[in-house]
Amino acid sequence: MNSQFVIEESSIEDIQRGFSENRLTSRQLVEFYRRQIDFLNPRLQGVIEFNPDAGDEADQADSRMRSGTKIGDMDGIPVLLKDCINTKDKLKTTAGSYALLEAEVGGDATVVKRLREAGAVILGKASMSEWSQFRSGKVPSGWCARTGQGKNPYNESESPYGSSSGSAISVAANMAAVSLGTDTTGSIICPADNNSVVGFKPTIGLTSRAGIIPISPRQDSVGPICRTVSDAVYVLDTIVGFDPRDRQATLEAAKFIPNGRYKQFLNKNGLAGKRLGVVRNPFSAYYIPESIARSDFEDHLKTFREKGAILVDNMEIENVHLIMDWNACGSATALLAEFKIGINEYLRELPTSPVRSLSDIIAFNKKHYLLEKTNEYGQDLFELSELTNGIGKEEQAAIEMLAELSRKGFEKLMTENELDATVSLGPRAAVVLGIGGYPGITVPAGYEEDGMPFGICFGGLKGTEPKLIEVAYGFEQATKLRRPPS
Repeated sequence: MNSQFVIEESSIEDIQRGFSENRLTSRQLVEFYRRQIDFLNPRLQGVIEFNPDAGDEADQADSRMRSGTKIGDMDGIPVLLKDCINTKDKLKTTAGSYALLEAEVGGDATVVKRLREAGAVILGKASMSEWSQFRSGKVPSGWCARTGQGKNPYNESESPYGSSSGSAISVAANMAAVSLGTDTTGSIICPADNNSVVGFKPTIGLTSRAGIIPISPRQDSVGPICRTVSDAVYVLDTIVGFDPRDRQATLEAAKFIPNGRYKQFLNKNGLAGKRLGVVRNPFSAYYIPESIARSDFEDHLKTFREKGAILVDNMEIENVHLIMDWNACGSATALLAEFKIGINEYLRELPTSPVRSLSDIIAFNKKHYLLEKTNEYGQDLFELSELTNGIGKEEQAAIEMLAELSRKGFEKLMTENELDATVSLGPRAAVVLGIGGYPGITVPAGYEEDGMPFGICFGGLKGTEPKLIEVAYGFEQATKLRRPPS
């Protein structure tokens, strides 16, 4: 490898340029990330398993490049997958739990199939908050039985925050080129924000959920976690599209996919003419008034104006405090019932599994209480979910309430003010976006004195990914604030 090519912090565009100039190979990339994992992962615990076939997959990509049969932008790019995304290979898919360690999946998740078809190298599985943090309210963010506690590379005493924690930790610390996470109520946006990377949660159904360990068909979404907006868009381009295995949601969202897909919206002047609603309440209040985040946010708003955006400040989402209350808004009622239905169906379909139902997982955790730290962290959400019995009147009322809160809240705000996107400090707007199935993207926006990152979250109506990409890319290119952890 030419010594001038620096892999650390390199983007997909940089890597592809390195390939085409014969200064880099996919095999060298995989070996670099393997060394990074060997060195950093014992401390950070961002990776749960390295793919033993990654080197062979990279060799195949290198062979295609030598023979002039390169597939596309993702060819030879190593991708790390959250450990709830099925792969039919030597890797396990366990949601971080020992309960699924001996299970076998029937095939690749659709998003993995699409990555493989695009020539991507499956680097391994990222650690995660066990069972996407749906086992118990006491399970810490970033903890799972299989790896222990994942650490934030910017400040190891602070939280990696959110269930796609390992995907964000690993990309931030240059243990992977790009990664995939999943999001139900902030699990892409939150860890991306806290680990100074870009997280892109697509409109529900834009990416297939087939072959993903589920929580909710209304809210689950698969999306990229990367170091740059352009990398996130390259990955998104690869994984979107109709899938008969997730028919209803992907059919509904397929109409949003533009001809030529999303790369065309990587426009440095993307902020020009955009009408942005600044939503401060309650999201800015999560930062103390003297924080760097609050001060930098004001500076960033000036940057938006300088780049030609029209800001509509102090926008209020109707009933936002109700939406943010998991119990009061109906989320708890709906998700607890949906999880039991989804997880039982997922487990039943596995060709081999020691657990076949939620009740089996609960029993496993009781039996293996030391391994799973069951006495310490409990499994109260599992137990509450097990008590549910499908979607009855109460659950239907909760689902309708969530839809109504979205219509009268976020949708009304967007349409009445003719907004292209909302802008908020930090990741917590992800809850609003999650319950309505709306897309969102977070971009690194700075660092506190203790090194902790913070981001800016942009949200939009269903199908408005093109506008979100323009706004996010415009902001990123105007500021370029991300820096690797020291």
